Amino acid sequence: MEETPAQEALRLLSSVPAEKYITHSFSDENNQCCAIGHYIRLKSGDPNNYSTENCSDYFFNFSIREMSTNFIKHQYGIQGASIATVNNGNAVNGYSEPAIKDRVIHLLQDMVKAGY
Repeated sequence: MEETPAQEALRLLSSVPAEKYITHSFSDENNQCCAIGHYIRLKSGDPNNYSTENCSDYFFNFSIREMSTNFIKHQYGIQGASIATVNNGNAVNGYSEPAIKDRVIHLLQDMVKAGY
């Protein structure tokens, strides 16, 4: 059975150490990214490239932002929030764990349970 997009994101982002997550930036250009940055970097042709261009969804749409926005809107009635909102620490429906990775993984687990 093929992975859903949320299952793929959960698998990829679970493998990233918690200390490698950052807020408010796709990448630090060294070895840390936000959740979207890690997801795009790990799906890129060069997963060791931490440049903003390789970690940003400005040029590539892998749907993780849009998919999470739709999930949060339909599950909780919150407009405009996404995996980026959860990554950056804004408490969205209980995704308020102190560690960035824990918040993101919690969201992705809920998305997988909902069939995303």
